[in-house]
Amino acid sequence: MAASTGIVLGATGIVVANEWIQTDKLNWKAGAAGLVLTLFMAGAEKISQPLAVGLSSIMLVTVLITPVAEAKDSPLITVSHLFGSGSIKRG
Repeated sequence: MAASTGIVLGATGIVVANEWIQTDKLNWKAGAAGLVLTLFMAGAEKISQPLAVGLSSIMLVTVLITPVAEAKDSPLITVSHLFGSGSIKRG
């Protein structure tokens, strides 16, 4: 497995799980896009490994701090709600 694939798959899992928690719907399109991007980054890693790993790391940080797709809050805010108050306040 290429070095960037784990990072991209982790970011994809975070996006899918965050949307599932917030909207109660499974966004299979985000998961499929993440799998395609994983293949792309594995190919890009053949050209330049530091570039592919760097772009994957930027993707992971961006996914953690910004709301992505239909999710209202970022994953960090979702986690703080889950552990801080015990539930997510919707509405």
